[in-house]
Amino acid sequence: MEKYSRHAGAEKVKNVAIHQDWRTIANSLVMCLFANVPPETVLDLINPACGLDWCMKDLIDSGERGWNLKRVINVRLGLTRENDKLPKALLQPYKDHPEGADGFVPDFENMISAYYQVRGWDQGTGFPNKEKLISLGLGWTVEDVW
Repeated sequence: MEKYSRHAGAEKVKNVAIHQDWRTIANSLVMCLFANVPPETVLDLINPACGLDWCMKDLIDSGERGWNLKRVINVRLGLTRENDKLPKALLQPYKDHPEGADGFVPDFENMISAYYQVRGWDQGTGFPNKEKLISLGLGWTVEDVW
């Protein structure tokens, strides 16, 4: 995983998605966020406990499926692209910051558009695309979204 400047923008979205998918797995397993259990260990524990024969891709896909299912639930509750925003404090330039952040404001519109593209979500609505839902085994939710 590449590391980016804290002032980087859209180029970080793939890493954000990977992090969200992994945290969805950890949350689903009720695994302590601070334990920082390596993914290989998680896989070694899940397979025998659940009678699975998953590879790492299967595990990561389960996190992506969970994240997208949460998005479908939010869409059903009325969430749209307009709801995806940062707090006002993050959209105002900081003055006299000791780490040299003076005047920095993230380009949120560019970042959210790139995020939707990486996620396979519609640019106009922020809804997961039909193809994305079907590819994740969530085809049964398509009618709820589209």
